[in-house]
Amino acid sequence: MPRVSVGHRPGRRGEIEGRGLAVDGRFLSQATTGTQRYALELTTRLVTRNPGRVVVHVPKGTVVPDAVAGAARVRESRASGQVFEQLVLPWLARRDLLLSLGGPAPVGARRQVATLHDVSVFRHPETYSRAFRAWYRSMYRVLARRATRVLTVSHFSAAELRAVLGTDPSRVSVVPNGCDHVDRLSAERPRLDRPVPADEPWVLCVGTFARHKNLGPALDALEAAGIRSVVVGARGDVRVFADAGTARWSRATFAGRLTDEELAWLYGRATALVFPSVYEGFGIPVVEAQRLGCPVVALRTGPLPEVAGDGAVLCDPDRPAELVDAVRALVADPARRAALVEAGRRNASRYTWDASADLLGSALRDAGWNG
Repeated sequence: MPRVSVGHRPGRRGEIEGRGLAVDGRFLSQATTGTQRYALELTTRLVTRNPGRVVVHVPKGTVVPDAVAGAARVRESRASGQVFEQLVLPWLARRDLLLSLGGPAPVGARRQVATLHDVSVFRHPETYSRAFRAWYRSMYRVLARRATRVLTVSHFSAAELRAVLGTDPSRVSVVPNGCDHVDRLSAERPRLDRPVPADEPWVLCVGTFARHKNLGPALDALEAAGIRSVVVGARGDVRVFADAGTARWSRATFAGRLTDEELAWLYGRATALVFPSVYEGFGIPVVEAQRLGCPVVALRTGPLPEVAGDGAVLCDPDRPAELVDAVRALVADPARRAALVEAGRRNASRYTWDASADLLGSALRDAGWNG
């Protein structure tokens, strides 16, 4: 995914505190993944609906999109990174309700609505370094206990917060991802090492080689079946497979990180999105694909039955071969594929950023902000 589009760069006004509602804007200084997109889309709508009433605190050197800068009071700190978020921001927002949408959040904030997207660091610790695990586990335990209100992205994830962290369900609001940001995109053909085939089926995979993403076994099954694949997002995480790489999966094209426009082009032409992850908080590629008319084949695990609805073929997570069978069935039966595309579009229409912003507003009112 690309970096957040640039717009306004706030002038530094010193360490000025806001009043009422403050937003942790550290996400604006980071490359865009699903977490940053979530924060950006919701923050944009929040400040647009409440012009001049929200303060967005950002780290030193952050470039703020015009849509945010035009409606919010933006305050640039002299600090950056963890120092900004964990040490400076709690002081700046000490008289405000602080909204943290980007995942990490300051543990020292007095009044805060914090977003915990999932608990993968507890459920799949092997994915992360020892230092990362220690920090995130500690942070999440504190936030789950101290935050005025906790946001998460699916009912599955809300149940996980209760099971793993003991979070009181009455303090949790489900504010899911939207997918209608793809409506703004103009598809652009990506430059790939190998062009996508025009004369045979091929599938799209979006994810990394983190173990809970389950990409390796899915590629093994597709390779054994002779099905071509284009993999987006995995190149930077292939240390485990660095030597095998393209030799192991000769029918896979590793595209690395693409722009949203390039990904939209692939969604629009793939036989299907194969989404083999065994653990997610939400799974935004699923609804992005559905919105753009790409059939989805995924696993019957985690939040996928909830998020994908009846607009995807869901397979047994213990049987990778079922992914292959599902793809073959879509190729063999165009009418079945067309019906799945239509079901996917209907399902994706449930997930809009405006609807999620409505839920966010309700959660903030429950936390005591009269927006």
